[in-house]
Amino acid sequence: MNAPVQIRKFDTVERLRRLAALEGKSITDLVDEMVRERDERTTAARDANVAERRRGIEEAVRRFNALPIVGPLLSDDDMYDEDGLPK
Repeated sequence: MNAPVQIRKFDTVERLRRLAALEGKSITDLVDEMVRERDERTTAARDANVAERRRGIEEAVRRFNALPIVGPLLSDDDMYDEDGLPK
């Protein structure tokens, strides 16, 4: 376990104490709850961002795959010589 966390900002400590007293919790429990909530929100936002990007990529792939094929498809023989070097 790492060393305990110290909060050196007086106004932050006072707010923590006031909130803990208002909610009937210890400062440790209050901070734990706040950190968990923030972690959940951040994770959910990141997951939503990843999902949105994935949908965008899937849409781009879908549009690409819907394009017509123009001309013959190239094979390795069309692109490389008998030694495997680019033509």
